[in-house]
Formats: sequence, C-alpha cells, structure tokens
Amino acid sequence: MFEWTEEQQAISSSMRRFAQHELRWRARQLDASPPGTVDWAFLRKSCDVGLLSAQLPPHYDGTMDRLSAALAAEELARWEAGITTLLASHSLALTSVALSGNITLMERVFPEVLAAEARHEPLLWALALTERRAGSDLLHPVGVPDGRMMMTATRREAGYVLSGRKAYCAGGNVATWLSVFATVSQDRSLEGLTGFVLPTNTPGFHVSEILQTLGLRACPLVEFYLDNVYVPNEHCLTPEGGATALVHALSAYERCQAAAIAVGIARGAFELARQHALIRVQGGSPLVQHQMVQAMLADMATHIEAARLLTHKAAATEPPDVVLSSMAKVFASDMAVKVATDAVQIMGAYGTTSKAGAEKYFRDAKMMQIVAGTNEICRLAMTAPLLPYAGLGVMGSD
Repeated sequence: MFEWTEEQQAISSSMRRFAQHELRWRARQLDASPPGTVDWAFLRKSCDVGLLSAQLPPHYDGTMDRLSAALAAEELARWEAGITTLLASHSLALTSVALSGNITLMERVFPEVLAAEARHEPLLWALALTERRAGSDLLHPVGVPDGRMMMTATRREAGYVLSGRKAYCAGGNVATWLSVFATVSQDRSLEGLTGFVLPTNTPGFHVSEILQTLGLRACPLVEFYLDNVYVPNEHCLTPEGGATALVHALSAYERCQAAAIAVGIARGAFELARQHALIRVQGGSPLVQHQMVQAMLADMATHIEAARLLTHKAAATEPPDVVLSSMAKVFASDMAVKVATDAVQIMGAYGTTSKAGAEKYFRDAKMMQIVAGTNEICRLAMTAPLLPYAGLGVMGSD
C-alpha cells in the first residue's frame, strides 16, 4: 500500500545505522541518569545527520516529510524512546512556527537552527501548552469550564506581557526557545488562546521543577513559570484568540510522531523477547520451540506490523488528519504496552530486572499512552466525527 521513495528508503537505512551505532549503548545510561539530564554529546552527533533541522519546511532546507520523520522516529525509538521524544518535541515546536505563517519570524529563527546545527551546537526548541488545570482538553474542550488557564497574556505597547505557569513541558530546561500558548481573555478562558515564541534567557523565565518520570527519562519533563515576561508583537504565532486552529493542527503532527515512537518501542521489545526465546532453554528445549511462546511472538509481530501500517497511512495523509493520527497513536501505544508486557512475560524473572531491558520498554510504552494527548482524549477526537448528532464539537466535525 505504501511504497517508499528512494529518499525515504535511504533515510530509514541511515537512521537504522545511526541509531544502532549511537543509541544502542546509551539507552541504559540515559535511563539511569538524574532527572533533567540531556545527552549533549548525542545531540551533537545528531547534527551530523541533520536531525535538528530535518522537519523544517523544504525551502528552509528541511530534509524529511512527515512519513520520513515517522520512519526515522521508529528507528531511533527502537533503541531509546526518550531522546527520540525530545527530538520530536523540538521539531513540533519548530512546526508551530512553520504553521503560523509568520514569515518574519521564520526568517529569523530557522536560519539560527541551521547555523547552530552546522556548528554542532544544538539549539533546542520546546512547546508549552499543558497546564496543571488544563491539558489535552484544550484540544477537545467538551464541557470544559472557562476561566481556568494559568498562563495569561496582557496587551502592552508593541507587545504582550506573559505571566503564569506551564506543566509537563518536554525539554523546557534545555531549550533556547519556547513556543508557548496563553490566553488574552480577562476571564482566563480558552476563547483568548494565543501563541507566542520567546527565548528562555528572557528575564522572568524560571524552571520551577524537573520531574522524575516513569519512562522516557532521556526527555526532561519540567514545570516553569513566566513572571511578567515581555514578548514583542513580531514574536506572536497567531492573532489574539486565534491559536485554536494551530493547536489542532499541531496535535495531528504530534500524535503521528507518538505513534511512530510507540512502534519503535514495540519493535525493540519484540526483538529482545525473540532473541531471549531463541537462547533460553526451558523444559529441555529453547523457549521458541514451545507453542505458547510461538503464538505470543506471532501476535506481537502481527500487531507491530498493523500499527506501523496505520502510522504510515497517517503520516502520508495530506493535509494531516487529526482523526487518523489519533487512531494511529491510540492503536500503536496500546499495542506497544501489550507487546512490552508480553516481552517481560516471555523473559520471566529476568525480564523484570533493569539488566534485561524489557522493563524499560514497558515503562516507555506506558508513557506513550499518555503523552501527545491521553488515549482517552484521542478517542474523543476519533469519535466526534462519527457521532455528529451527539454535539461533540471537535475539529473535523460540522
């Protein structure tokens, strides 16, 4: 159904070699590092293969379309999903600028990313939407009470002043630039949702906490607050109150990438379990000769292939479709949890130890059911167009 172009085949092959050479031995080390740690040595290596600029628009020297990016994400996540998530979050923040239509802003920041990459000095971006009291439901605000956004923007001459808190921002402690969403409404309602970008060295930006997470530990998850941070008009991503469409579009990009990462996690867990089944002797024969284990491996391989095909369909669909991307994200992340669970089961007691590696895949897979919109929220996006008579006002329905 999906025939890769020669360029896409080359990207997949090169990413497979790069990931195996650079990430295979780093995975356990990154997982055990203190919260907030980023492997800058790996990020500098990523500059060699253009990962930090790959998803820029083609006329700004971007090298990957969405399907190519999904292929790359799977290959990287097969070995280490956390650093892959950090790179995906960086690209998503840059995509917010690309989709904004602000040519002046693009002309300023995209060349900076490319120049920094050429110098092997990674310049990271982060996207900040979620708050403690407002998260995935900002995308699908069914029954959401108004007046609860904590990040506010107040009009000032030639710009805005931003104040408030954001939660669960991937890479917020190491990013040079932030793409952040706030409300301009005095009642702090969603109707005023507006997008901005700002450098993190701006006075008033403070990281308040670096969180210890279940999985994806190579992607720092932080909370921060802005204290009367001034943002000039030229750093606006959207008109006042005009960010809803941008946020919806970003969700389609983000969920497709999350699906690809989940497929990579599942593939890594499957390959680990398969190798263990080939060499572990139980009852006088290798595990792989036991029919129950064969059935588990067959189901794992089938589910991975099905999730990969759905993910590739979502990635190849233009324009990006939030419903299809949500389907791919839900199916792939649920599949990854099942495959990782079966991998631990096949490996038995050894599979529960950090030495084996299967439990890391399990923890990373569980995270994928939550990031990029919980699977429950994603199912709302999937259901609303099917049930327009229910009054579920989600993007894509009339």
